[in-house]
Amino acid sequence: MQNILFYVNSGGFSSWILVVVALVLIVVSVERLYVLFVSYSFENRSTLRKIQDLVQNRKYSLALQACHSEKDNPELTVVRSGLVASESGREAMKSALGSSIIRISASCEERLSILALIAAAGTLLGLLGTISGLIKTFAGMASVDAASKAQALGSGIAEAMYSTGAGLIVALVAMVVHTICVGRADSIVSKCKGAGLEVISWVERAERMRQDGG
Repeated sequence: MQNILFYVNSGGFSSWILVVVALVLIVVSVERLYVLFVSYSFENRSTLRKIQDLVQNRKYSLALQACHSEKDNPELTVVRSGLVASESGREAMKSALGSSIIRISASCEERLSILALIAAAGTLLGLLGTISGLIKTFAGMASVDAASKAQALGSGIAEAMYSTGAGLIVALVAMVVHTICVGRADSIVSKCKGAGLEVISWVERAERMRQDGG
């Protein structure tokens, strides 16, 4: 802890701003990683096969109950929205599926813009610290005697380097977390789109089977 305080103090005022930014980064990263990799992590194949069998046998109420078994499951949420709207026609069903996918996409991408902002701002804050350190260096060298110029030079350059390093670390971590979260969000949305196409084919197949049986 003392080492951290030493580095922050050595980096000047921009390092203190970076500390606040880093805390925000930690909170947002933990929340997004938990939602995307824990809350939205489900094994759906067996459940989807069960729902497929129920839909093809035209047991829609049982299929809806199976969808409600995992309320936070994004794929089952899409399937449920399609089944609820299936009786209103194919266009209504596609519209309901599209709306559900948009809501899930928005939920997955929530607060990812903050991570992108931190990734960009971290580098700029480090650059700000570099500039302030250089200003301190030249101002100190102009106002002290020759014997103290080496100390002023070292102090200013150290502030510039500490601040630059802190900014790069924060920006790098934010960039990595943002990339991971975007990839996971895209995967979830892609699976939801696939589930939406599947439920349309299930309902169409069930209707054809009913007509052939009739």
